[in-house]
Amino acid sequence: MAAFGVEGQYLESQQQTDYEVNINAFVEEECDLIVAIGFLLGDATAAAAEANPDQKFGIVDVNYLAADNLYGSGFAINESTFLNGYLAAGMSETGIVATYGGINIPPVTIFLDGFVLGVDYYNEVHGTDVQVLGWDVEAQDGLFVGNFESTDDGRTMGESLMDEGADVIMPVAGPVGAGTLAVMEERGTGLLIGVDNDWSLANPSQADYILSSAMKNMDLYVYETVESVINDTFAGGTNYLGTLENGGVGITYGSAMGDKIPADLQAEVDALVPMIVGGQIATLPGQEVMEEAPAEEAMAEPIKVCQVTDVGGIDDKSFNATAWKGVEDAMVDFDVEGQYLESQQQTDYEVNINAFIEEECDLIVAIGFLLGDATAAAAEANPDQKFGIVDVNYLAADNLYGSGFAINESTFLNGYLAAGMRETGIVATYGGINIPPVTIFMDGFVLGVEYYNEVHGTDVSVLGWDVEAQDGLFVGNFESTDDGRTMGESLMDEGADVIMPVAGPVGAGTLAVMEERDTGLLVGVDNDWSLANPSQADYILSSAMKNMDLYVYETIQSVMDDTFAGGTNYLGTLENGGVGLTYGSAMGDTIPAELQAEVDALIPMIVGGEIATLPASE
Repeated sequence: MAAFGVEGQYLESQQQTDYEVNINAFVEEECDLIVAIGFLLGDATAAAAEANPDQKFGIVDVNYLAADNLYGSGFAINESTFLNGYLAAGMSETGIVATYGGINIPPVTIFLDGFVLGVDYYNEVHGTDVQVLGWDVEAQDGLFVGNFESTDDGRTMGESLMDEGADVIMPVAGPVGAGTLAVMEERGTGLLIGVDNDWSLANPSQADYILSSAMKNMDLYVYETVESVINDTFAGGTNYLGTLENGGVGITYGSAMGDKIPADLQAEVDALVPMIVGGQIATLPGQEVMEEAPAEEAMAEPIKVCQVTDVGGIDDKSFNATAWKGVEDAMVDFDVEGQYLESQQQTDYEVNINAFIEEECDLIVAIGFLLGDATAAAAEANPDQKFGIVDVNYLAADNLYGSGFAINESTFLNGYLAAGMRETGIVATYGGINIPPVTIFMDGFVLGVEYYNEVHGTDVSVLGWDVEAQDGLFVGNFESTDDGRTMGESLMDEGADVIMPVAGPVGAGTLAVMEERDTGLLVGVDNDWSLANPSQADYILSSAMKNMDLYVYETIQSVMDDTFAGGTNYLGTLENGGVGLTYGSAMGDTIPAELQAEVDALIPMIVGGEIATLPASE
């Protein structure tokens, strides 16, 4: 609303007879757009659309109405529940999981289909026999409570399924599922999978029992529909389809799960996404599956992928670890052998790269801009050797596929969030060294704070970086946690209560100060700092993600498919998922829902070029 000058209103329906009454009330008010929520409003919305052809309508979860003044929506939620089913099977200790629905209708059973097929796929991959109670895909029949309101029915169903041994349950019945969650809390056992929204944020006091949620990102549909009315591009007579590919559906892990979900299992779940998007896995019964590429089938020997780290080491909880996750994901999905060499000092870069050349690696991946010179020299000297490099996109070599990340898009979001969460009116950032791969983080952060000030009429100030002067605070390295401690103490003493260090492991020193003082919030960079530092998650607001694992994974896949794009560069953006924002795992409802909604609403505006996330000169 703040971004577009939109006035929003709502009417709450207390009973089904209110649907028509409320819709007609808004027709009388001459709303520019009326958005109806849920398939139960389908008939009333269809009637209103037919009776009022000049009134624009949107409707969530209904894609079968034919009217030129109505833009419907559907969600391939089966793609998301497939991921959740796979996760549930991997987390079950009893070997039994379960699901149930409100009413046996397609908008409900599509959840159940995906869930069961996800469990089945886990069994196929792991040779296990995890059982699913509550839904038979072939018979298209199972357990239903008969409504979408009664938490008592959810309690009864939860007790019954848990008594039968189910330790992970996915209710698809709206508020009914709260009854099942209450049973888990009372018994002190069990895990629930939420649907539609993030149940761990909606129920923070019960987050310990919420494994994950199958997300329908309905806010994106509504936002885009509002924007289309403003831009006069309203697509009446058609329907939106939310998918994993366009971000309309997804999986989110419970805010209290932290490291309770094994990293290997998370990696397996994440690796399923491109396979589902590419049509290699069926998430509905009878769905056709695309055959694997011939080049992949023809690969007789495993390919060898070799990673050279910078001085942070493979377990740096940052660049090296995130990139290595891409290798590990490829090792799960493909016939790939992964190796790494850790650089203890900068003189090791050339030595380690040459060692891997001697080993005849199919792909050598160098991690970070500090390895740029050594990688360029090796690529020139070895034209038949394929190279990838993280965060370097300025090298010209036909055997090298570089990468860059529009991390400014992510830090803009984090800056906006930081400004909204500050209590002192002061936030801060600092870097390792004053070089473009570092300052691009700081630019986005500062501009995000400034945009928050513009929207809210506030005056939150930023210490540590001057966008116009392109100068600020730097510790001079990417290793010393002592320097991070000193910098953190100084900035906090000046009043900063949210700080974004852009210096790799150095930031851990700042985080330690916050923990000792029991105050302050840190914005992590590169990877999810709240998962990397679970014991300090209470002090981690969010992280600006460079999803380097996706770049590494796709580069490995291109070598296997013989589509390696040497001489070009990958660019990770918000649009392609290469960068993003993740909220701290322990934040729960600490971050106001309204602020999260504002941050989320910025994404399509950034993707669409409506907001600048870099200074004009850049």
